[in-house]
Amino acid sequence: MKISTGVSLQAEGVQCVASPCVVVDLDGTLICGNSLHMLVRFMAAQLRRRRGFWRLLRMGGLLGLRRLRLISHTGMKHPVHRMAAESMSEADMENFVSVLGAALNRKLLDRLEGYRRRGCRILLASAAPDLYLPRLTALAGFDGFIATPLPASAGEAYTETRGEHKRDLCLDYAAREGWKIEAVATDHPDDLPLLLLPGISRLLVSPAPGLPEELRRRGLDFEII
Repeated sequence: MKISTGVSLQAEGVQCVASPCVVVDLDGTLICGNSLHMLVRFMAAQLRRRRGFWRLLRMGGLLGLRRLRLISHTGMKHPVHRMAAESMSEADMENFVSVLGAALNRKLLDRLEGYRRRGCRILLASAAPDLYLPRLTALAGFDGFIATPLPASAGEAYTETRGEHKRDLCLDYAAREGWKIEAVATDHPDDLPLLLLPGISRLLVSPAPGLPEELRRRGLDFEII
């Protein structure tokens, strides 16, 4: 049953009440670090231990091409995530999520707990793949997640969950669940479309340079935590 706080909705003549929701970014916000970098280190250690030298060489090649700017960030990230899907067992994925759990931002979690006591739902929203976000969502005790779907094959389209696309997915998810976005926690300018939503609280977690100034320029209130 939804907690009766938030904004009233009308459905078939019955007054429903939307639960407030906090949208939380992953990298640099929920976790103190970058989940892709952490995944690469985890996979490298696993592949060395299991003598998976071909995959290790291929991953190193992708990282080298990206360092030389011969491929895009997405062009590097997509194959690495596919390698993870192909090479990591369920136990590996659980162990990796434990690594992410050790990097959770405790100060932010304490703040989110205050929102939860007021009846807020917590939605994790990230451009990270849907490989490990379900487990991390459960570990953090959140109510839902939005991630980048990993295509079944390398040739399929790969649309990252970021920017306006991420905002629209969050709004759609909240509407389906009967929630209303009350606050957004992020560190990154990519989430500006979410931060521009009207009537929300903006929690900047160790924000990237320029993001506070951009919000001030637009006359928007925020808090740095």
